Amino acid sequence: MERRAIIHKLNQNSYCIDDAGESLSYVVLGSAKAAVIDTANGRENLLQVVREITDLPLVVINTHGHCDHVFGNVFFEEAYIHPADVEVHDQHFATKKDVSIPEEIRARVTEEEIEWFLNAKPCKLLPILPGDIVDLGDVQLEVIGIPGHTRGSIALLNKADGYLYSGDAINKGQFWMQLPESIPLEQYVETLDSLEPYRPYIKELHGGHSVAAFEPEFIDVMRAGIVEIIERGGEGDGKTPWILGIADSHEISDGTLVLYDKNKLRK
Repeated sequence: MERRAIIHKLNQNSYCIDDAGESLSYVVLGSAKAAVIDTANGRENLLQVVREITDLPLVVINTHGHCDHVFGNVFFEEAYIHPADVEVHDQHFATKKDVSIPEEIRARVTEEEIEWFLNAKPCKLLPILPGDIVDLGDVQLEVIGIPGHTRGSIALLNKADGYLYSGDAINKGQFWMQLPESIPLEQYVETLDSLEPYRPYIKELHGGHSVAAFEPEFIDVMRAGIVEIIERGGEGDGKTPWILGIADSHEISDGTLVLYDKNKLRK
């Protein structure tokens, strides 16, 4: 199998693993343990990739339950996830056997590798909740609830370096709020407002699909764009196709396209 992972060093104790441009995992090192934040698509042995960075004991954390963030759980013994996203996690693993493998991928892998990917079982899940602290020794990550993209989305904040690992809960480029598991936009505004006490500590946001970090002011940009959708009732917005259909869509001021459902504007 061709190498998918590209490792980027962010600072002295933080790394980003880019899974072929499709999704990201992060590794945060402490003196006693290392955190693996999200596990990508499961098409390459993420544990082996992480072991190129560290041999510390690992704490695996899923920011939410979507397949491109949890399928790599199969390489680990256990992973933490918010209880509200266990159902989403299970649904995605249940449909894994029905995944269509593109011909360009089949040309690069063996049938045995394909069968393993389609049939590998998820690891044991453990609960993690807002307010929990992931203690890595001299580094602590605080769990912050960011419901929106999914009901159980979380972020992890390292106050020491100001990095907020946000998964898909705050995302540049394209932001998905059209899913059945996404909450109403009005409720997501409340989520963004709830980040206010953490704002003095946030220097960079590290999302689930962009290797480049983005500035904390993007939270305000996103909030303003979501409020505009709500206040206009979606009037004048377009439609955008996605993998399971067509969603309402609105371009916010920085060019990010927000996909949403007009039936879920208000609580």
